[in-house]
Amino acid sequence: MPASPLVNYNQRETTTLVFPATHLDGLEFIESAQQQGIKVVAATSEWDADVAQRVGDLMTLPYIYDERFPACFLELVSAQNIDQVYCPVSSVYIWLNNFIQSRGVPIALLGESPTQKEVQRHEKLLKKVDLHRTFIDQCSDGACNMRNIEVAAVLRMAADIYGESNEQKIAAMMAIFSSVPKGDVIEIGSLAGKSAAVLALMARRHNIGNILSVDSWQWEAGTQHDSPENVSVSMANAWDLNVVHDIFTVNLFPIGVGVFNYIHNESAQAFEIYRRDLSVYSATFGRTDYTGKIALIHIDANHDYVKVKLDCDLWLQMLAPDGWLILDDYLWAHGDGPYRMGNELLAQRSDTIERAFVCGKALFIKFNSAKN
Repeated sequence: MPASPLVNYNQRETTTLVFPATHLDGLEFIESAQQQGIKVVAATSEWDADVAQRVGDLMTLPYIYDERFPACFLELVSAQNIDQVYCPVSSVYIWLNNFIQSRGVPIALLGESPTQKEVQRHEKLLKKVDLHRTFIDQCSDGACNMRNIEVAAVLRMAADIYGESNEQKIAAMMAIFSSVPKGDVIEIGSLAGKSAAVLALMARRHNIGNILSVDSWQWEAGTQHDSPENVSVSMANAWDLNVVHDIFTVNLFPIGVGVFNYIHNESAQAFEIYRRDLSVYSATFGRTDYTGKIALIHIDANHDYVKVKLDCDLWLQMLAPDGWLILDDYLWAHGDGPYRMGNELLAQRSDTIERAFVCGKALFIKFNSAKN
């Protein structure tokens, strides 16, 4: 879905007509403008009581092909002192653009047509692919066989999910899957599911194995005592984590059914369930079986050193000899837990590390027991 258009703060003295206001993009524009105190007039040709209640006053105009429309439109413009029009429907936009230009109506039609905006959005996405393509190829030693359109799909999917994994990190995640062995793909700490969705899509794309997310969605478990107070304390109860759990489920359902599941618990308890049962059931995803051999693990839970160490001590026991570890926030402004743990692994297991690099603040480690 296209992002809600930005409303210029300098337009406070103007009045914007949103037509048709019943379109989803129109509603988002209205809500954004209202939050900024900008005057909008909402109009539609199809009355909708729910929309009227949502936006306040809802005017009605004939359909654009109705012979009454020009007069009614100009009357509304005059009566409401309308300076500009936001139109989220292409056919209406084209008609209004021609009408305004041919009649010399002194109002502005905001932005490009919806179809042109969608084309521009896609072109912008492809430029992002070009930006990351060389890195993906270098990072994978040329082994990544994903087409640019696939890379674009992953970037767009991730962009629509709340989370802090940036595009550089996501590009690195795409790159390394060309060398991930068969097995289970695990994530410790998922929040709303941004990186989990990338892992799930990549595991399916490369036929690696089933995916498991672990998160307690509890403030007590997530409180980071090693971090400054503005991170460890003031963030507590910043939002309802039960809602975040629902958001996570919504984000993962379209790509996870049949290959994905999650454990709603803390890391240590989840590890025992995983190791003991090698199977997880949830109401949304049903039953998912696992092999007990971890091909890739992404650790992004509590960043306190003792918590990161516990996650590594537990879960890396079951990491395949040639598996991958992604340790998030190895470079982090609010604490050094992942950094300390990452450095310990680099030192203690240097004889089994094939390669390691930092990207998007995360430490990526490829193990290889055959390394001399």
